[in-house]
Amino acid sequence: MKLYTREEARHMLCRYHNLDGAEAISGQAGAEKIMRRIHSIQYDPLQVLARNADLVLQARVRDYKASYLYNLLYKEHKLVDGFDKEMCIYNAGDFARFRFVRNEYHSHVLATLEHRNQMGIFEILDDVRNFVKEHGRTGTKDISIGEVRESRWGHKKLSSAALDYLFHKGELCVADKRGTQKYFDFTERVLDDTDVQCDQNMTLESFLEWYVERRIESVGFLWNKQGGGWLGRFLCENETRTPILQTLLAKNKINKMQVEGISESFYISKNFQEYMKYQASNSYARFIAPLDNMIWDRKMLEALFGFTYSWEVYTPVAKRKFGYYVLPVLYNDQFVARFEAEPVRAAESFVIRNWWWEPGIRPDDDMKETILNEMACFAEFLQVRNSPENITKLEA
Repeated sequence: MKLYTREEARHMLCRYHNLDGAEAISGQAGAEKIMRRIHSIQYDPLQVLARNADLVLQARVRDYKASYLYNLLYKEHKLVDGFDKEMCIYNAGDFARFRFVRNEYHSHVLATLEHRNQMGIFEILDDVRNFVKEHGRTGTKDISIGEVRESRWGHKKLSSAALDYLFHKGELCVADKRGTQKYFDFTERVLDDTDVQCDQNMTLESFLEWYVERRIESVGFLWNKQGGGWLGRFLCENETRTPILQTLLAKNKINKMQVEGISESFYISKNFQEYMKYQASNSYARFIAPLDNMIWDRKMLEALFGFTYSWEVYTPVAKRKFGYYVLPVLYNDQFVARFEAEPVRAAESFVIRNWWWEPGIRPDDDMKETILNEMACFAEFLQVRNSPENITKLEA
C-alpha cells in the first residue's frame, strides 16, 4: 500500500478533477469529458450565483457556459436527471444500470404516496400515460387529471404525483427543463435505445461492484467511513459497501492508499493515475461549488485539507457562522478563503458581500493576483460585470 503525504494527496485530488487547469479541457466537449470522468454531479435548484451543477463544471472546464449542460441534458440527451447520491445529473449510458436504484426509490415513493393519501394515482396512471403519449413533453402545469387539493408540501394535483411516480419508475424521464419546471416524456422517446436497453442481464452483485467503483471515481478517492461520499441507496450501508470494496481489491479493480497522519485507508480507482501525468505550470484559484464532488465528504475534506465547511442555506440565520450561500476558495491545492456574494439577479453584477480568509493564511501578491483573475473569469461565466469593489475585499 503506497503512502502519500497530505500535500501529495491534495495535489492528486485537485489534479484528478482538473481544478488546476493542467489539462486543456474546454467548451461543451470538455464538459462531456469531465462527466465521463466523474460520472455524476449533484443537482440543486438554488440559483444565487449559478446552480450547483454549473458551478462544478465551470471550475473544471475553461470558458464554460451553462448552455453546454443544457445541451447535453435536453438537446443531445447525453446526460440525464436521476437519483444517484441524491438527485443528480449523470451520463445517459448509465441509465439502464440504475434500474436497481430506481427500484429502491420506487418502494420509498409508494410509502410517500400512502402517507400523503395519494394512492389514487394508480386509478389514473393509464390516463396520464395516454396524455403524455398524445401530447409529448408534459409539465405538471400542462395536465390536470384526478383530484386537486390544497397542500403545503408535496403535489397538489394527483396527475402531478402520477408524473413523479412514473419518473421514479423510469417510464418517464426529464426531456426538458425551463427554470426548475420539468417536462416529462417517455424514456424510450428521449434516450437512445442503447442507453435504455444496455446491460439488461446485469445482476445486483455486478451492479454493486460497478456502482462502488463508479462512486470512488466520482470523488477521486474515498475512505470507507460513513459520510457524504457514500450517500444514496446501497452505498450508505456499511454492511453492503465493505465486502464490495474487498471484492474490488481482490479483482485488482481498485487500489488502497494511505495518507500520512490519517489512520483510515483510502480506496482509489485504477484509472486515477492516468491523470497524474499532467502538471499545472502556473498558480491557480477556483471557486468551489457547495455540493462539489471533491467536498462531498466533509470529514474527509477536513482530514486532507484542514478545511471545515458547512453549507448554511438551511441553517437558521441566527446559527449561521458565515452566510447563506458561501463558496470555498481553492488556491494551489489549499483552501485559503470563502466568500458570500450578492445574488446575481438582484445585483446584476458579481459583487462579493463578505470575504473570509482562513486562519493562518497570509496572502501574498501572487495569491491575490491569481484570485483576482479568477474573479474576472467567474464574472464572465456568470455573464455579468465584475464589481471593481471586489478587489478591496482581499485587502480587508
